[in-house]
Amino acid sequence: MEDKKIVLAIDDNLVQLELFQKLLSHKYDIRVVKSASDALHYLNTNVANIILLDIEMPNITGFDFLDDIRKIPSYMNVPIIIVSGKTGQDFFDQARSSSAFDVLTKPVTPEILVDVIEKAFAVKV
Repeated sequence: MEDKKIVLAIDDNLVQLELFQKLLSHKYDIRVVKSASDALHYLNTNVANIILLDIEMPNITGFDFLDDIRKIPSYMNVPIIIVSGKTGQDFFDQARSSSAFDVLTKPVTPEILVDVIEKAFAVKV
């Protein structure tokens, strides 16, 4: 039996993290952390095959996390999917010019979330 791929979800909203676990745990090994700093700590000793990232978080924003994580050689090419409630042209311009694989707006449907995750796995070398 093949091991499930590890999806790390980063969001300061505990309800959102529980939703990710409920929606994805049947297909993936879902790990959750409530801040970007917790995620960086987690990634120092653990792995993630894909990262789901909220943007608006205290202390370290999602965009700052993206900049930090891309400096770590083993995470330079890990797909990161932004999942945010934030909208507006400036946000989407910044998100699209970032190193993120894709950008989804909350609330995201389970089908779209799984579809984007599977596309990210398909293109990852």
